Amino acid sequence: MDYKNPVSGKLIFDALKNKNVIVMAANIRIQQCFRGIIEAAKEMDAAVLFEIAKSEIGYTDQSPDEFARVCRETVKASNSNIPYSIHGDHITIAENTPAAIAAAEDLIKKEIDAGFTSFAIDASHNFDITAAKTIDQLAVNIKITTHFAKLIEKLMKENGKTRADYSLEVEVGEIGKIDTKTGKQELTTVDEAVTFIKALHENDIYPDLLATNNGTIHGNVYDAYGNVIPLLGIDDKRTRDVANAIAPLGVKIAQHGITGTPLELMHKLINAGIAKGNVATHWQDIAIENMPQDLVKKMELWTLDKYRANAKAKNPLMSDKEIIGKNIKHAIKPFKKEIANIDTNYKNKIYKACKASAIEYFEAFNGKGSGEVVRKAIESM
Repeated sequence: MDYKNPVSGKLIFDALKNKNVIVMAANIRIQQCFRGIIEAAKEMDAAVLFEIAKSEIGYTDQSPDEFARVCRETVKASNSNIPYSIHGDHITIAENTPAAIAAAEDLIKKEIDAGFTSFAIDASHNFDITAAKTIDQLAVNIKITTHFAKLIEKLMKENGKTRADYSLEVEVGEIGKIDTKTGKQELTTVDEAVTFIKALHENDIYPDLLATNNGTIHGNVYDAYGNVIPLLGIDDKRTRDVANAIAPLGVKIAQHGITGTPLELMHKLINAGIAKGNVATHWQDIAIENMPQDLVKKMELWTLDKYRANAKAKNPLMSDKEIIGKNIKHAIKPFKKEIANIDTNYKNKIYKACKASAIEYFEAFNGKGSGEVVRKAIESM
């Protein structure tokens, strides 16, 4: 079989469901990172997902078609036979309005036309904290998720595809529900996860993956001086409890926000039942660290000009270093052409750094050799 084109995400996750492997899903904001991760996957023979979120499409100026095209071209150039999937991450519907629904519908159509083979519907912001019953708290999320899951199924069918030709990720969270003891958002409960999945099943929607709020944070965490510090907030016990509860329903956990979690702790995520691990900001950081310093300086100054005043208004003590760290992703779009045209020496620096780091992630995720497992499963069908 030819693995130059993406395979179904469902085939990847089904093949590895009992293998204690986290499949790395790499969000590529800066395209120079593709090559290093693909070469690392080839060296480790590790199945992998490449993904881009709805928000990232906006602030990196990558259309679904461009993202998929560059991914496929880089895979072909590497002469790799690694099973990979292209995933539409965080297809977010933050509010139940006609405009939000229409925007997400348009994005899904574009991703399917571009050849994406995996999709994540995120309607988790539609959480009614005032409702007394769990099913009522999740009612709008269930309705929106059902609508989009059926839309994906319909559009894929029109392209001659079946449910086996893509993976489906859904999300339940605790948006707006604050733990009075910690002052932080409450974690997803077992009851919420099970109620959500069972309700989708009643609507003939059978997701492969569930993203939850288990204490993770997207992006980096900073100290008072703007230095990045390890992320240690993931509650592996709650994650394991949820994973055990939804496993009989045929669903595994997708872990968001892994950037910053020490690699030596990844075994806890594996033991907690995580099947997919999103790594996003980490690759952006590596690319920026290895780009020409004059270009980085321009991006930093642009970021401070755009975001410093508002950030300081909210938190006067926030350092410029942290403001840059949290917002420089927005500089990718205005400097996209300059980033694409950096000297070959810098491209190679990014490639080597991404490859070295990706190898470490594949090892920590127990992903070495997972490509062969997936290939055997696919070719035995």
